[in-house]
Amino acid sequence: MSSIQQGLLITAIGMGLVFAVIIFLWGLMALMMKVTSNEKKFDRQNTPIEEIDVPLVPEMQVAEGQRRAAAAAVAVEAAIAASFIRHSKTREGNRMGGLSPWQVVHRLRQLQQKNSRG
Repeated sequence: MSSIQQGLLITAIGMGLVFAVIIFLWGLMALMMKVTSNEKKFDRQNTPIEEIDVPLVPEMQVAEGQRRAAAAAVAVEAAIAASFIRHSKTREGNRMGGLSPWQVVHRLRQLQQKNSRG
């Protein structure tokens, strides 16, 4: 058996063992979930669903409307800020010729070293 064949065999055995252990642990976790879960299963078809069309407290409805309006305002402001940041980054990229600040610093350092050599 050549050294390449031996290496491939060891690799295949190692990968097989890794996957076998992963599958074993997966099965062990599934078994532990079934054994230790205290979930009571019930039939949803037999439980009556009560629908209430009238709001319980009108003040809560007003407060919920205010919360939703505030959340919408925050979302709009976040979108505007993200758009502003995106546009300002593209403007900066055009000013620097598409170079990142990291590239600018290193190119300036190279120019300074070139001039200092004489």
